[in-house]
Amino acid sequence: MTDPLVIPDAVLTQEYADAVNDLLAARIRPFLDGLRAQLDLVVCEETIGGTRVVVIEPRTIRRNRKGVAGVFTHGGGFALLHGHDYNAYRMAHDLGIVVYSVDYSLSPKARFPAAFEETQRAYQAVARRHRTVVVAGSSAGANLLIGTVSAATRGRRPAAAGFFAPAVDLRPIGDSYVANDGRDPLLARDTAEKLFAAYHGTASAVDPRISPLLADFSGGFVPTMITTGTRDLLQSDAVRSTRVLREAGVSVRLRVWEGMWHAFESVPGLPEGDECMAEVFGFLDRHL
Repeated sequence: MTDPLVIPDAVLTQEYADAVNDLLAARIRPFLDGLRAQLDLVVCEETIGGTRVVVIEPRTIRRNRKGVAGVFTHGGGFALLHGHDYNAYRMAHDLGIVVYSVDYSLSPKARFPAAFEETQRAYQAVARRHRTVVVAGSSAGANLLIGTVSAATRGRRPAAAGFFAPAVDLRPIGDSYVANDGRDPLLARDTAEKLFAAYHGTASAVDPRISPLLADFSGGFVPTMITTGTRDLLQSDAVRSTRVLREAGVSVRLRVWEGMWHAFESVPGLPEGDECMAEVFGFLDRHL
């Protein structure tokens, strides 16, 4: 488990975001290099629909997975991390499909709607290339995907979606922002608020493209699985989004993990994290 992120200034500065990203890259890249070899994945970077993506593909794809693809969007509060992502690598391996991990532009340099529009363009390009698509995203990445799926026409929607600890209301006002502040070892309320503010800037957080919890789902959505933990700062977002989707008649499953924190599934080797990913990717697999 990583140390909690503390943003020292009143706002997230580009200098601080760059420094944290450099530190994270130094820690994560060597691990992912080893994982790529261990899982026998072919990884390259590409631009599709005008958006940078990391393309992750098993060397051998089963015949019944030809024409199937996944789209993954990473977390990091819209400001951190990269398309080279542990969950994305695992998604490609576990499902046996090519996965396009969206390397969207990061805040505060790139504010809303840059990342949202890039995610939309990447998804649309993948949907044109492949007959069947499933999507998964973590935290901020789940935010970008929910809006993307909502905006897609019925014929272009994915077969299913899996969201890890989604950030769906950037105001933020859920009970867990109070109850789990100080209990979540990864994410504090002050940090979340600064990350969210750096992303949406002067745009209103009640815009449903920023807070997809407020979107109109009457036009339908796709079968969805949502995960969170009892110590997740964003637990309320997961619970509230589940309720909103169910009220709209969407088939949705919520899985709450005892004692787990925000984005715990991203910790390599954590038994609960491995089981969580297996459940979500198993859910997606059943819809292919």
